[in-house]
Amino acid sequence: MAGPASSLPPGVSSPLTEDNDYNHNGLIVIITSLSLFLILASLGIRLFASSKRGHIFKDDYVLFVVAACACVQVSLVLVQVHYGWGKSGDLISAADYAPMEKAGYVADLLYVLGLGLSKACTMIFYQNLSLQRTRWMINLVLSACAVWAIVAMMLLAIRCSTSRPWSDINRDCSGLFPRWQAICALEIVLETMILSYPAIAISNVQISLSKKLKVLAILSCRVILIPLSAIHLYYIHWQIQSPNPSLIGTYATTVAELHLSVSVVLLTLSCLKIFIAVYVDDHGLAYTEDASNPHSYSGRTPPKSWQSCQQTKDLSSFGSGCNEDEPILRTEASVSASSGQHANNDGTSILKSVQISVTRENIELAEIQGSSNPGMPRPT
Repeated sequence: MAGPASSLPPGVSSPLTEDNDYNHNGLIVIITSLSLFLILASLGIRLFASSKRGHIFKDDYVLFVVAACACVQVSLVLVQVHYGWGKSGDLISAADYAPMEKAGYVADLLYVLGLGLSKACTMIFYQNLSLQRTRWMINLVLSACAVWAIVAMMLLAIRCSTSRPWSDINRDCSGLFPRWQAICALEIVLETMILSYPAIAISNVQISLSKKLKVLAILSCRVILIPLSAIHLYYIHWQIQSPNPSLIGTYATTVAELHLSVSVVLLTLSCLKIFIAVYVDDHGLAYTEDASNPHSYSGRTPPKSWQSCQQTKDLSSFGSGCNEDEPILRTEASVSASSGQHANNDGTSILKSVQISVTRENIELAEIQGSSNPGMPRPT
């Protein structure tokens, strides 16, 4: 297959990349650059939220690892494009073909590793919403995430050729597509398990039905990962069956980059105000753990109140600072007498607490009659 003949005016250099019937480098570079931007933006959002919150939790650390893995994977895809991935096979030199395949081989391994870590990060975040009796479900799904990532990497690492597994990218390796089918099927099952957990946990929360639906709608955004996985499998099949896999593999690569970047973006949903706001009532009071009981918290949240940053009307009397730990569910069957709260029948309750710090005292008396008047308070 011969490439298109092109002539450029004198003094005009050739473009860095292009997109035509014989070369899809431009498409890969654009989608991969967009994915890198989404990954870095998600990392920046999470870092900003962590700095404002004042604490770095377990899922924050996992997200940093996911972002680092995704950035390395994106870099490998760009290296793969540099060596010719996205071009027709006859446009790639023989010296560049092996480095191109090796870069793609490692990129595939990091792709499934990043997906597995993102799923584990989601379940670690759900520990913040878990009840003690449903903690076993989180441990089960976390174990399933680890098993899926390990199995997927092993299936992609061990291909038809034991000496040169990176060269198995087409129909010469008959077992390659069934491996991708198994990976995709297990991922869909795993995503279904992840999506089902919030419905179970939120059903026990003492908030209105409309707020429950808002939370479920936000957490259900992960459903987009299921069609992305299926579309990626479709293009993998197209690549394997094609006589020109380096050209047709463009579409599988671009969908994989979108799949990985979207999975990272979804990890920032818990930091958004729209998610936290459903835990705050009309008076700006947050549903939280009782700060007076140091042994009554569960999960990752430290034993102190979380409150909204709603400003008071009189800024001269009250401070506007707030302590932004995330809200969690109460798992104790009863509460201390000093808290003044009550537990529900099934042992789950949400306590409402507010902390107001006085930063300045400015009391003016309209009329001071003297210290002999017992009914008049003495100014301070």
